[in-house]
Amino acid sequence: MDNTVGSLTQLQRSVIVGSILGDGYLRRIPGRNDAFMEFNHALSQKEYVDWKYDILFNIVHNSPKERKGNGKRKAYRFFTKQLPELTKLMHTFYVEKRKIALPLKLDPVILAVWYMDDGSMCRSADIYLNSQQFDMESQMNLLK
Repeated sequence: MDNTVGSLTQLQRSVIVGSILGDGYLRRIPGRNDAFMEFNHALSQKEYVDWKYDILFNIVHNSPKERKGNGKRKAYRFFTKQLPELTKLMHTFYVEKRKIALPLKLDPVILAVWYMDDGSMCRSADIYLNSQQFDMESQMNLLK
């Protein structure tokens, strides 16, 4: 049985944090108290989105749906419900609507999700985690 932290299990929290470091997006609707998260990937990553959805099922607002993106791009996405835990994570990872990263303990699930969202392999077979979205101080924090 997975440990529960608030209304999130440890696995759910790790998937969410890995997604925040990757392609996930937390936001809050003006006038509403709590934040929600959007999971939005290319349609070619449908199985991966479905995997995230299965883990987060009890906190999602809707099932994944296909949608047209820019140009010919097709996306596949879903949203969570608004939750106080997501609001806390939003305050931790965003300053003035820009993602930041503080020193945090990266577990294997966080790293795997971040890699699947926003990583790649280099020719030397080393892995690469994209962190350009973070300022230099945040990038250094991730290494601590």
